[in-house]
Amino acid sequence: MDSKKYYSWVLYDWANSAYATIVLAGFFPIIFAEYFASSTTASERTLYLGVSNSAASLILIFIAPLFGLLADKFSNKKLFLLIFASLSIISTLILSLISRDSYVLASIFFSISLLGFMMSNVFYDSMLLNFDSKKYDKISSMGYALGYLGGGLAFVFTLVFLYFNSDSSIEIISSNKIAFIFAASWWAIFMIPLFLYWPEEKIESKTTSLIDTFKEIKSTKPIFLFLLAYWIYIDGVDTIIRMAINYGLTLGFSSSDLLIALLVTQFVAFPGTLLINKISEYFTCEMAIIGCLVMYLIITILAYNLESIFEFYLIASLIGLVQGGIQALSRSYFARLIPYNKHSEYFGIYNMLGKFAALIGPLVVGLITYITYDSRLGMLSIGLFFIAGIILFNISRTGKVKS
Repeated sequence: MDSKKYYSWVLYDWANSAYATIVLAGFFPIIFAEYFASSTTASERTLYLGVSNSAASLILIFIAPLFGLLADKFSNKKLFLLIFASLSIISTLILSLISRDSYVLASIFFSISLLGFMMSNVFYDSMLLNFDSKKYDKISSMGYALGYLGGGLAFVFTLVFLYFNSDSSIEIISSNKIAFIFAASWWAIFMIPLFLYWPEEKIESKTTSLIDTFKEIKSTKPIFLFLLAYWIYIDGVDTIIRMAINYGLTLGFSSSDLLIALLVTQFVAFPGTLLINKISEYFTCEMAIIGCLVMYLIITILAYNLESIFEFYLIASLIGLVQGGIQALSRSYFARLIPYNKHSEYFGIYNMLGKFAALIGPLVVGLITYITYDSRLGMLSIGLFFIAGIILFNISRTGKVKS
């Protein structure tokens, strides 16, 4: 295996995870609540945050398959990855310039940055098929593992910098938008090796039209049933990632405690992802995925009964144990099912379905919280996605063709 090709690919996960950790999961929900939307109520902030996440996912639904088709047709995944990564990086930098209580403007540029982040992953994920199929699980897991480690370290560096450059306690970071600059810079610097060393392979694409591809998926039972299951269960995973900090804030936990919990998740996820990969090697990839989904169902029940910050840390640890594993194995499992010469297009649909689910999840949590005035019920509702995901994934296994 080409070492430059391998390390440049897994290092990109290290690069863009700074955005996922610092902006998406960590600082933006806190800065949005305490700075951009400080004049609104907790229920209103939850709704606005849910809508911002859902808007980006809605746009991705319509454009991901199309750009995936174009990437396959022109055999230039790196170019499309660069375009959307740059869009996200620039929008993230703009967030650092937005003033207090400008929650509409902040929501717009957050949605743009999120769209660029998610779209860049369409092309990054499809690059996995350029490796030996027997090593998909291992390589995919290493990418996610390094992503969580890199994201965690970037997060720590940001906290340390802000702490030693603040006038008071670490609580002041909620209004210090320099975190956005740090995340964008980290991403831009560490994605350079991918563009220097990744060999763009020319393939003969058999792509005809998106309609034909959708018909092909519908007629191929293993792919269709897996995507249906994935569409459901990844909704729960993404919603927990995006709404956890906001949930902790509504329960009255301090922003510094919640950021510590996020760090716990990040650093547990590094060995956790590698552990789940080992479990998949000992049993099967399918059984490892089901085990992760059962753990997520338990997590939503624990979150509903959450009382103390110690319990929040425990839940953060459990999330870290399975989060990288379910993401990595879902990616490698799907890679084995799809045709090589249409991989960007198929991963465009894969990401489209995942983000279409993300359109629903945060909105459901936001609406249930807004209607019932009970954020616990909003969080508990995520468990339904995992129950449905387990059932559908088990059904999909009966039609799976061995790679």
